[in-house]
Amino acid sequence: MKRTHTGWSAEEDKLLLDAVRSAKNAHTSLQAAFETVADVTERRPNSVRNRYYAELRDAKKSEPLFQPFTDSESDALIRAVLLARAGGRSVRACTLELAGGDTRRMLRYQNKYRAMLKNCPDRIREIREILAKEGHETPDPYTPDPHLPRVGRPPKTPIPATAIRRLLDALYDDLLALSRGEVS
Repeated sequence: MKRTHTGWSAEEDKLLLDAVRSAKNAHTSLQAAFETVADVTERRPNSVRNRYYAELRDAKKSEPLFQPFTDSESDALIRAVLLARAGGRSVRACTLELAGGDTRRMLRYQNKYRAMLKNCPDRIREIREILAKEGHETPDPYTPDPHLPRVGRPPKTPIPATAIRRLLDALYDDLLALSRGEVS
């Protein structure tokens, strides 16, 4: 069974950089180095490759690859999203605005919000109560909005088999007519 990975340890980063250095010195492919590290760390080779290139890209920047949210930053994010949702805006629109249009930061904010919803429902409830005391009613993020379309989800009620059969029969008839040149 593969283990679940949540981040890279300093030892794994060192192993990766050593493997890449060895591959370059031996004039072998980086892919071989990625596969070697993947075997040792029980990660996928693509994940190892992504980590390597992310490190290269971020080495050019002065900020570290991963910056955890502080509690106050998490709370401020939750507040902002809940208030935006109360105003009818989507999570994506709100986080994009908070990120100043930077889609990478927007995804980071959106992922944090979703993780907080999943893992910290008590904290979400506390922030909603604080907002209510301040006079801001916010929608419950755990209750689906009946006015929003159910994009990507199956319908609430299954489609009857007879309706599906009628649709398929009608499509079949149309295809036959089209093949005979009866329909233009």
